[in-house]
Amino acid sequence: MKAIVVGYGFMGKKVAAKVREQEDMDLLAVVSNFFDEPAPEPMYENLQGCYEVADVIIDFSHPSNLDMVLEYGLKNKTKLVLATTGYNQDQLNKIEEASQEIAIFQSYNTSLGIQMVTKILRTVSKELYDSGFDIEIIEKHHNQKIDAPSGTAKLIYDVIEEEVTNTRAVYDRSQTREKRKKEEVGIQAIRGGTIFGEHTIVFAGKDEVIEVTHNALSKEVFVQGAISAAKSLENKECGLYTLKTLY
Repeated sequence: MKAIVVGYGFMGKKVAAKVREQEDMDLLAVVSNFFDEPAPEPMYENLQGCYEVADVIIDFSHPSNLDMVLEYGLKNKTKLVLATTGYNQDQLNKIEEASQEIAIFQSYNTSLGIQMVTKILRTVSKELYDSGFDIEIIEKHHNQKIDAPSGTAKLIYDVIEEEVTNTRAVYDRSQTREKRKKEEVGIQAIRGGTIFGEHTIVFAGKDEVIEVTHNALSKEVFVQGAISAAKSLENKECGLYTLKTLY
């Protein structure tokens, strides 16, 4: 499987290194608007100048690169693994539209553990909510993360919302002086230090609390997840896939 990595920052370097280790993958090129160190493969500032044709692109860069990546993917029928965070709704719509012609995996979190968490939430969320449990989401990340709440926290809420249809997300209670409403799902973001990523779903009932927590201890879980996603797309012609639907 021939691959191009877009983004050569902290995550992009790790993904490129992991691709190089794969016996069934070949890293054709690396694309980034900034290189603080050389890559062994051809390096390009953008995909418009890249003449290599890949089977898959793995993108850990920035939302501003989406149009470039989609254009390349549609032109070359290249499958896409979009692991960048911070897409707006217009960009998500563009991804969905492009997926009618090519296979795209888009997720704010590529780890297997988060996939398992979503399965747990689908099993227990409605029953606990109907039994009187309140639901809150707490996410923690390093102090360099620019978006809040995290894309993974939004993914977790989306899963809960699909199971418990009358909920609504609440990001800030500082301006209200009233009791918590049953349908609220509070989403809190904590930023500090070098925390890789921790997500906790709290089910708070009468005299008992259940917590489901995923704690990423290194970035390797996201790298391996992106590689697995790329390989899983190999035999798919088109469609939009997520952690909920790819595996």
